[in-house]
Amino acid sequence: MNKNGDSLILESEKIKIDQVDILNEDYFETIKVDSIKTKIGLDKLPYGNYVIQAKVEKHWIVMYMEKTKNLRADLDFTDIITNAKLKKVSKITIDVKDGQLLSKQHSVENQIEEKTMYWVVSETNSRFSSTKTMSLKYPEEINDLIAKIRLEAKSEVGRNNKLLVYEVYNTVEFMSKQLRNCKYYKKTESDYFNVIPFYSSED
Repeated sequence: MNKNGDSLILESEKIKIDQVDILNEDYFETIKVDSIKTKIGLDKLPYGNYVIQAKVEKHWIVMYMEKTKNLRADLDFTDIITNAKLKKVSKITIDVKDGQLLSKQHSVENQIEEKTMYWVVSETNSRFSSTKTMSLKYPEEINDLIAKIRLEAKSEVGRNNKLLVYEVYNTVEFMSKQLRNCKYYKKTESDYFNVIPFYSSED
């Protein structure tokens, strides 16, 4: 953890960290790293118990974290324990509460359904680095993500950033398959999500 307690810092001496997964019963996020060192922000992470798994070559280093209150206010509440065994958490049951839309507008965002979850793939690209994150999002988060990528497209720094949003029909089955295959969302056929993106910044 950093001194403010709002970031997790992972570092390897020689071998690159390929990716880091943060997950629990109703949250899943994959962060592509491809570096020997990474700093992951935790300030916006919902409260709860998490499994954090870092992939180093063919191995998975598994850690556990509990977030119980504001990271910036007190560092002591966060307890991260490294599991000495190298293994992969291959399956997790997802049970997510229905989200609520904050507003209705006469735009593409109006198509967002309140009882639907969305799989979001976000890429931040620059001349110096590339970061890719994947996570399950509530409906009320989608409007903000779309507005953000549209603003970024107008800037020199963010014009190469990308955003894909997929509607998920069955979160349990989708997440089970996505955890086993990080490229599952690229499938051309599926009973568990709409393979045609609800939103694509490239369109």
